Amino acid sequence: MRFTALFILSALIYAIALGQSTLSLAEAAEMTFATNNKIRAAKYQAIAAKRNRQTALSLFSPQINIHSGWVHAQKDLYIDINPLKPLLGSLDIAPLLGLDWKYTIQNRNFGFIEADITVPIFTGGKIISAVKAAKISEQIAITQSLAQEQATFTKLIEHYFALSIASSAVSVRAEVVKGLQRHMDNISDLESLGMATKAEVLYVKYRLAQAEQELSTATSTLNLAHKALCTTVGCEQIGMLSTPLFYLPTIESAEYFTTLALQNNTQLSEVKDQQQLAKQNIAIHRAEFFPEIVALGGGGFTRNVTNILPRWAVGVGLNFKLFDGLKREYQYSAAKNTYRQVEALEIAAEEDIRLLVTSLYNKTISTLEQIFALQKSIDFATEYLQMQQAAFDEGAATSTAVIDATIELAAVRLEQLKYAYEFDTTLAQLLEATGASHTYFNYSNSPAKYTLNYEKE
Repeated sequence: MRFTALFILSALIYAIALGQSTLSLAEAAEMTFATNNKIRAAKYQAIAAKRNRQTALSLFSPQINIHSGWVHAQKDLYIDINPLKPLLGSLDIAPLLGLDWKYTIQNRNFGFIEADITVPIFTGGKIISAVKAAKISEQIAITQSLAQEQATFTKLIEHYFALSIASSAVSVRAEVVKGLQRHMDNISDLESLGMATKAEVLYVKYRLAQAEQELSTATSTLNLAHKALCTTVGCEQIGMLSTPLFYLPTIESAEYFTTLALQNNTQLSEVKDQQQLAKQNIAIHRAEFFPEIVALGGGGFTRNVTNILPRWAVGVGLNFKLFDGLKREYQYSAAKNTYRQVEALEIAAEEDIRLLVTSLYNKTISTLEQIFALQKSIDFATEYLQMQQAAFDEGAATSTAVIDATIELAAVRLEQLKYAYEFDTTLAQLLEATGASHTYFNYSNSPAKYTLNYEKE
């Protein structure tokens, strides 16, 4: 799940800044993925791992070096046998004796430019293992980047619907205050007619003051939730949320999510990659017990350099370490034990994933059951309030009964909102655990979904 449409981001920020646009969950995700620094850091890590893999591939290539220089020595390098001439005077070689018997081997001033090439022939599998290890490291970085995206998306779900539930809670609390104010007006009129006691009026005032305090607390929570979502999305102001809290009649089975998790969970995938990386590390250290064989050659152009030296050369080189204080043996043993460690961690991770998925699945199903049970309670509480209000208007019920019914309806609504929030966020956690966060919109946009939004009431 990767969002890269920056032009949409710009349009959204501009619209929200003007306060002329709502913000859907998909749009919030678009903005978050474009601005989140943790996601950017994970992507840079993946790019760096790709470059390291390309670096490892270069080990197969010939290594070519160029050397050049200009040298001014103290003096020429020469052989002078002129002092031997007197010893040869008896010989009939007078013409030769007249020559200068000093031969310059190397002029004191000379220059050169040379190139040498080294090609690996056999390294005991070290290069092959290094390339495989770099490729696995790149895959680990990609998996970590995906895990960061999924974790960020889950956090966005929590903050987005936290703002949604806070907005609905303010609406519910405001509705309670409005109802109590209306009831306060009615009870005051009845008191003036001598049909209500002072105690009844004081009770209504007390519950009204309490409701106003709860509304103030809900408003503070709303402001805090707004700031949290702004921080996550990366903007200063957010308009109305257009994606309401939702819940579904049912979801797939626990076995479905467990199977999905064992295939796609990022933590489990990373552990498996770490195991393969440890395996390649064993091969790299095992290669230390084999000789390294390379083909080599070199040559170049010179100026004022003696012709005695060759202008090029080719050959084969061998390097073998006989003894290094058992360093190779210890490193090889450590690599094998690291592999066994990661192998054990993989088994433990698989067990943890199974347990996590089961726990999240059970919590998700439990919240659905609570939501549907509370819907019946809301229907009863709504009807009961209407009955009490009608009875009060006819003088057959007390103000206390009306107030209690009003507050009870609000409490049940808020509880249902809480469970809907738990369903939406737990579903996000469940999908993150299965490595399928990108399918969240399949659930939130499902035709079978139910929505909760008391802001419009």
